[in-house]
Amino acid sequence: MKTLDFTWRVLKSRWMVLAAGLWIESIAGAAYTFGVYSQSLKLALGYDQKRLDNLAFFKAIGGNVGVLSGLLYDVVPPWIVVLTGAVESAFGYSMLWLTVTGRISPPAFWQMCIFICLASNSNTFFSTACVVTNVKIFPKKRGVVIGLLKGFLGLSGAILTQIFYAMYPNNPSSFLLLLSWLPVVVSILLMGAIRVLPASKEDNAAFRDFSTIATCLAAYLTLVIILENFWGDQTWLMWGLCLLLLGFFLSLFVVVVKAELREYHADSKKNQDLITEPLLSDQESRNSICLGNGSSDIHGKVGCSASSADPEIGPNKHENSSSEQNEEFDKTSEAVSAVMVKSGSRGPHRGEEHTLRQAVSSLDFWLLVVAMFCSMGSGTTAIDNMGQIGASLGYKQVDINTFISLISIWNFVGRFGAGLVSEFLLHQRGLARPCCLAFSLGLMCIGHLVMASAASGSLYVGSIIMGVCYGAQWSLMPATTSELFGLRRFGTLYNTITIASPVAAYVLSVRVAGYFYDKEAQRQHDLTVLTTWLPNLTSTGSDDPLLCHGPSCFRITFIILAVVCAFGCVICIWLFLRTKRFYAQIHERLHKVE
Repeated sequence: MKTLDFTWRVLKSRWMVLAAGLWIESIAGAAYTFGVYSQSLKLALGYDQKRLDNLAFFKAIGGNVGVLSGLLYDVVPPWIVVLTGAVESAFGYSMLWLTVTGRISPPAFWQMCIFICLASNSNTFFSTACVVTNVKIFPKKRGVVIGLLKGFLGLSGAILTQIFYAMYPNNPSSFLLLLSWLPVVVSILLMGAIRVLPASKEDNAAFRDFSTIATCLAAYLTLVIILENFWGDQTWLMWGLCLLLLGFFLSLFVVVVKAELREYHADSKKNQDLITEPLLSDQESRNSICLGNGSSDIHGKVGCSASSADPEIGPNKHENSSSEQNEEFDKTSEAVSAVMVKSGSRGPHRGEEHTLRQAVSSLDFWLLVVAMFCSMGSGTTAIDNMGQIGASLGYKQVDINTFISLISIWNFVGRFGAGLVSEFLLHQRGLARPCCLAFSLGLMCIGHLVMASAASGSLYVGSIIMGVCYGAQWSLMPATTSELFGLRRFGTLYNTITIASPVAAYVLSVRVAGYFYDKEAQRQHDLTVLTTWLPNLTSTGSDDPLLCHGPSCFRITFIILAVVCAFGCVICIWLFLRTKRFYAQIHERLHKVE
């Protein structure tokens, strides 16, 4: 084996595509770091809280509305999608940094909204290219693949923050400078590796190695975040921690080399067997083709399943096998058409390829949209208000910073864990993925009620539940979408469904949480006019928002969010009942292949 040839083989391998996707996703979540630089924007530009909240809203729109990236993915190679995201990121964050540091005259507020929207929208291009490409390469492991990629995206906020502490200590405005160049450099260096390759048999050992690295990385970041409260500002220590962080990402390449080395030895052994026993029966040849090409599609191929199930096909019938498979496929197609006409269906069945127009005419699609409105909207509302929730309950700032940082870790646990668990339940038990969606929404409902209780330690428990359940949605929703509506338009479809997130965030955060917070703050302020019991609840100015203290500030909000999640849980149960038979067929086909 020549070293140069093997190196080229590794760089072109499907495992390199997955590793490159994990690297890109690990620095693509800059939209989750708004809290790090929001204060710099507020002070440098003189914004009040209302304008800062509006910027956060446009950030949410850019970070979640990825329909354009999905449409672009359908017509151009994936590396162009990555490059487009890099250009957006460089322009958006560069303009924000130039504005904050005074290198350009302050733009109008509407221009700042456009800059931050473009900057955060780069995340959708990175994620679409990485997630859709890898799901097409590993369709039988889509739950694990999505969980890994979305998990690294969830960790990216903590990763970028650690790099920032090492490179730009005590300079918050420079965080925007880091965001303007680091994701761009990494994505441009790796975009050539993001390309669609033929699906083939998965290597479970490689997925176990990737999963182990991801788990260890999350544990490492958790430990670092907790201990940073005691270390203080020690630059040399932060650089050491960053070098350890780099070691985790280099280990991903080691996994790629090991996996490709196993495949190389397997191919060599296979070629040697072909030389010693060149005469394979026709049936063995067919089974090899089916396992190599068709088995990766969980919905199966009619031709392969028909040929492999017939033990009578032998070498004498090889010449007619193609026509027989075509006849079988035609018969199956006619049968499907007959069922569609009989049932009154106007579109493709579940699991078949859907266009956007066909998907939006399906009840399954809108059930997913409503479920994501309830889960992502309520989760975003709780997570975005964690700082104010902690302050209203009297937590110290160091405690608030710690559990806000740890939310990214719980987010990873939800994304990675939900993908892994749902994949196991589907393969081993045939349990439909919408059932996992329903469970996560039910658990999120409990989390909101815990937060509403405002009991001792409720903020810690609630933040863990919120982070895990919110992250789970970002793994379960794309996997469910790809299974119900096919992979051909997967990027466009799942990015369309994510539009529910910013819409729900606006309704539940601005119209619900903001309304009840201001109402309670005003009530407490009015009370100070008549009494001196609450001397600290005073307005700092006519244009400043009133401060609210106590459990009543968010109690009604969390009760409403719990009701929303309960409704979403019912919707997911409905979707589960509708798709239960479909997932049972997937489970049966998976076991036939295995």
